[in-house]
Amino acid sequence: MPSPHSLSNSTALRDETMLRRVRHFGSARDGLREWRLQRTTALALIPLGLYFAASMLRLATSDQMTAAAWLTSPVPALLVILFVLATLAHAVVGLRSVLADYVHTRARLVAAELLVRGAAVILAGASVLAVLKLFLGR
Repeated sequence: MPSPHSLSNSTALRDETMLRRVRHFGSARDGLREWRLQRTTALALIPLGLYFAASMLRLATSDQMTAAAWLTSPVPALLVILFVLATLAHAVVGLRSVLADYVHTRARLVAAELLVRGAAVILAGASVLAVLKLFLGR
């Protein structure tokens, strides 16, 4: 049986080795900001998602002109824009978390994060532009 003194030395050595491995990974400050953003967008998506789903169910039997006329009102246009932006922000934070967990090469991680952010910006721009085009084209 090993002596307690040698056991504590091996534990201290193991802990020091583990500390060296994680020392240069950076601070956890960004993690809290992302956690808060994820929770905030999730809370915002509850009423926005319910409103959007109810609106789509109501418009499901309508023709295209009725649906387009619905978006010419200020409140539906604003709520749809907020829904799209909250959804994309929530998706970006979630995908960044998944990428950080499963992509281990730094270059691939940066490339994947740039791809996700770029796709989100393009989708947000196209969505907002489409809603604004219908809203302003009344």
